[in-house]
Amino acid sequence: MKKVLVILMVLSAGGVYFYNTNWFQAFFRNETFYETIADVPFDVLKKGERISIPLKYKYDTCYDVAVAVPGRELSDSRATGEGRLKYQFVSDGEILASGVTQPVVRRGWGGDDDVSIRPLMVFDLPFPEAPGDVILQLEVVEPFGFMQEYEGHTAIVINPDYTPKFDKCYHEDLRIDQVK
Repeated sequence: MKKVLVILMVLSAGGVYFYNTNWFQAFFRNETFYETIADVPFDVLKKGERISIPLKYKYDTCYDVAVAVPGRELSDSRATGEGRLKYQFVSDGEILASGVTQPVVRRGWGGDDDVSIRPLMVFDLPFPEAPGDVILQLEVVEPFGFMQEYEGHTAIVINPDYTPKFDKCYHEDLRIDQVK
């Protein structure tokens, strides 16, 4: 009887552990796993434009910061051009990481009939060594001129970037350095 009880406890603990993995959540509960944690209007066409985004998340995984515009035209054309954002991750007044996003290249566009999305960077949450809540501060240092026709209709979107197919982040090439 004790052996059966031990086996049931081990199986239950293993089941709970497996259920809580990113792989399981992304594969079987993808609607909740891939929920957007931020979708805020942000004009990427104005140099000096700034925004602060509190990062509230449910899953410990990698996330991407993307620029989004209405319609699928940019995604279909795989538009490229100038455009860079300065970023800072701040927690309790302490800068945890900072840098500038990479230029937009042809590959990497996504979206659907309603929106075109281009990831700009990937990072992990929870942020290593963050003493408190983390805020992402963005500033346009090089306007996204190739998106001129979308002036006033651009946004920043933050989503999980993990893919269960490869058990890693999809846009790994856009990962930022999170080490002090």
